[in-house]
Amino acid sequence: MSKSGNTERTTRAVPDDPTTGSSSERLNELAMSFKKSQALSAALECDLFSAIAAGAGTPEEVASKCGIDREVADRLMIICKAMDLIADVDGRAVNLDDVERFFVKDKPTFFGDFLRFTIGAEYDEWLGFAENIKDASSAPPPSKLYEGDLHDPERARAFTTAGYNSSIALAHRLAKRFDYSRFTRWLDFAGGSGCYAIAACERHDGINVIVKDHPNVIPVTREFVAQHGLESRIDAEPGDFLKPEDYPNDCDLISFITPLHWYLEDDVMTALGYAYDALPSGGGILIVGYMLNEERSGPLDPVFYHVQAIREGHFTGHVPSGPEYCAYLERAGFVDAEYDWLLANRLGQVFARKP
Repeated sequence: MSKSGNTERTTRAVPDDPTTGSSSERLNELAMSFKKSQALSAALECDLFSAIAAGAGTPEEVASKCGIDREVADRLMIICKAMDLIADVDGRAVNLDDVERFFVKDKPTFFGDFLRFTIGAEYDEWLGFAENIKDASSAPPPSKLYEGDLHDPERARAFTTAGYNSSIALAHRLAKRFDYSRFTRWLDFAGGSGCYAIAACERHDGINVIVKDHPNVIPVTREFVAQHGLESRIDAEPGDFLKPEDYPNDCDLISFITPLHWYLEDDVMTALGYAYDALPSGGGILIVGYMLNEERSGPLDPVFYHVQAIREGHFTGHVPSGPEYCAYLERAGFVDAEYDWLLANRLGQVFARKP
């Protein structure tokens, strides 16, 4: 027992704490992770992994293939070995399996451009974040977090193209597990490249889609739709889900695929209310988005977006948990709301219907 006038501080042990007795390596790794992302961005910028996939196995060959100095190639290859991105086999560099699948440009699963774009765009947003949170308040933000990228036509094209490359495989995953054939006309808000509409139309006969997004995105959407020969089934036009006039009354499915975490609850509820009013009885609403787990303790990627939405003294977005999404839908009047992971530890899939 402590003596009179003193307090005794106790620390509750975490059951099965995996870090007990560990060195500071884990904490140092967290602090220095930005170095890994910058090194990865550099390797993607010079297309290192595609060069290795094409047979370049030495610094000299990589330098020639990538158009960089031999010493630069050697140092990039060393750090990529240290990060378990490439390895030496019989004296020649090879990509590890996931790198070969996702970071080689001629692979259908390539999403290196998306990561390179994201690393560049978000690095500055996180710079000085510790100072950014000090004066944060609940005052309404002056603009949405990502709108600046869309107002510039070139950045909008880069953003939309990167989104197609990173999401087309996931779009097909959704089309395999979600029964679009129950619906005839689908309104996909913030549909970007149209990849989700493309995958749905390629796997389900009878569904027709209207993709709406920022005016600078739509020309790129139409190009991707044309590449897949789906112009007769997918329309693309400018539209804003916070404007009631942009909701046609002839759609029996309305979706919001990955835009809602950029918005606060009031805006989300406004959009859900407009969707409810536009849908017929029995119509469906589909949300795909970053989602916290039920305990609101992770996963890490959605938490990054949740915390990142503190910008310039404002809260500019909110990442809900599955139960929160369902509660939103029920408040808007929808029934039978249910959620699951579409992409484990990252994206949730939420569906409800209008009674």
